[in-house]
Amino acid sequence: MNVQQKNNLGTWLTQLNGKTVGKIFQVDYNGVDRHEDSYLPWLFFITFTDFDKFLEIEGDFDGDHIKIKFYENSELDKKLKENSLPDEPDLWRVYDTEKQETLGRLLEQKIEFIEYGIDKDEFEINRSKIEGQKNVLDFITFNCERLKLTIFESLGLGVSDDPELRLMFEDCFDRYKTK
Repeated sequence: MNVQQKNNLGTWLTQLNGKTVGKIFQVDYNGVDRHEDSYLPWLFFITFTDFDKFLEIEGDFDGDHIKIKFYENSELDKKLKENSLPDEPDLWRVYDTEKQETLGRLLEQKIEFIEYGIDKDEFEINRSKIEGQKNVLDFITFNCERLKLTIFESLGLGVSDDPELRLMFEDCFDRYKTK
């Protein structure tokens, strides 16, 4: 059951303030060195040691945005099984994120607050007026005591621990914080 509250995203994400990251799973192609794969992963599943829901972050559905959903922990095994097809060539599988990976730096970290970006109602690119997508996000940043880690859409899910990360099209979205 998806428990995302679309009507008040800030309240919904505020539930993660003070929570500790437990495990992180990422979905990537089979047969490719996932550390050298510049296009994927498509999905991250993030669990918390002190929270009864996990977070699914999906990228690459339109090249510019990410989708974020909460699910009950009881659905995690089902999600992992439906996304792990290790014996099927050219499909995907689920990998555990390791602590030495950039995303793995979130493991065992307590989240102080989250920053996120949502398209403005309307913005302009190359003198063309564009209507924003208010049901998806441009990025999500996890702010921990000694870590600021951003997940964004960039030909799949991009991850950066650069505290000064400059995202493309920053004038197209509004920034929000959960504190």
